[in-house]
Amino acid sequence: MATQLSDPRSSRVVVLVSSAEKRRIAANAEAADMSVSDFMRTAAERYSEPTPAEQALMRDLLAQLEEANARTEAAMTELEATRAAASAFDEQAYRAKVREELLARTDIDWNALSAALAGGTAQ
Repeated sequence: MATQLSDPRSSRVVVLVSSAEKRRIAANAEAADMSVSDFMRTAAERYSEPTPAEQALMRDLLAQLEEANARTEAAMTELEATRAAASAFDEQAYRAKVREELLARTDIDWNALSAALAGGTAQ
């Protein structure tokens, strides 16, 4: 049953679109369970230029997004540097260096420590 309009539609608006645009519009209309004409009318009726307050909000959101992107890029750069350092880490050389530094210390009684760790007593 067709709906009777109080103001019948008698004017035509012609919009030229590419084949790809036409397919997208038709798919969007179908997804919205609307005819292409109803879909286009609804889209046109809903469109409005953003208010100055909306424009200011969008500028603020864009600035926040750009700051977040910059922080993300910096974090990624730091992560890559850390990964490079980790892959270049030579555990054997590090252990040898620490052992050498520890053995060079004169404030540690290595014999007493060794005995204590072995369960004996230091003399």
